[in-house]
Amino acid sequence: MKTIVLLLTLALAQPVLAQPASSKEPRQHPALADFDTKGLDDMRAKVQAVVNRPADLSPEKVAAFDKARLAAQGGDAAAQLELAQMLHEGEGTPRDLDAGLAWMRKSAEGGYAPAQAFLGVAYTLGQGMPVDRKLGEYWSRKGAAQGVELANFTVAQHFENIHSSPEEQAHALHWLKFYAEKGFIPAYNEIGYRLMMTAKDEAQRREAFSWYMQAAKALDPSGLNNVAYAYEVGRGAPQSDEAALGWYELAAIAKSPPGQTGFARLLEQGRGGPTRQGPAPKPLELYLLAAKQGDTEAIERLVKVFENGELGQQASPIRAAQWREKLHMEQVP
Repeated sequence: MKTIVLLLTLALAQPVLAQPASSKEPRQHPALADFDTKGLDDMRAKVQAVVNRPADLSPEKVAAFDKARLAAQGGDAAAQLELAQMLHEGEGTPRDLDAGLAWMRKSAEGGYAPAQAFLGVAYTLGQGMPVDRKLGEYWSRKGAAQGVELANFTVAQHFENIHSSPEEQAHALHWLKFYAEKGFIPAYNEIGYRLMMTAKDEAQRREAFSWYMQAAKALDPSGLNNVAYAYEVGRGAPQSDEAALGWYELAAIAKSPPGQTGFARLLEQGRGGPTRQGPAPKPLELYLLAAKQGDTEAIERLVKVFENGELGQQASPIRAAQWREKLHMEQVP
């Protein structure tokens, strides 16, 4: 459905970093800058305006709705999905999301593959209903079995992973690469991760790294972090603290919590040389940013910082206990 595409596009949009208000202000490393969400807020407003636009009750649309309704009531599964979309979009009828979902479900239960694919997405992402991953997987796999691209990608992205059977892993990589070739940037890093975790030799690790690099060059935060880590540990790329620091720095600027932690770790250990994008921030500031976003490595480091009085901080059992509690909360499934 159109709204699903709009919401996915919005979810993937990247905020823009705030720029210094004046060149006279002390320079701050961009990794510590707040997001300027004005551009994202404008995009949200435009999307919401489309979603909430008045129903189109023109005679032509009303006639099309009545035609679809009669066919749907007669058991035509394709018409049932069309009716669901018209109810969702307010075409020829006032919007009624619940009725739209009911007709989509009826179409899916009738065996119509596109409806199964859309229903799988709706359950998986919680669009118009609570998230239910079991039902999301069930309907996505039903649609995938009939060859629907959207259903295959949903299964590959959400329900097949490195712990799946070799057949499912191959299926997932096929569809991830299919969408990567269409320019879907998050697929690049996902492919790299899956290949890296299952690599059996350095040639396969280099292939995985090449996908990480494609994601990083598109400024995908996870891709930037994974390129940095690959250089740090010499996996799929030559070990290089200097390269690792540079990529972690970019990942931290892109607000990747693992990137912030990696950047802090190398700065704290004095590895990689000088920073490239601005004056080196204090590692503690970066650990705090990452920890507030739930990065467990950063939280673990802060527990030790306040237990032992490190990184210029006084020992504080209270603050150590607070971070230990946050670590526990992050580790609870």
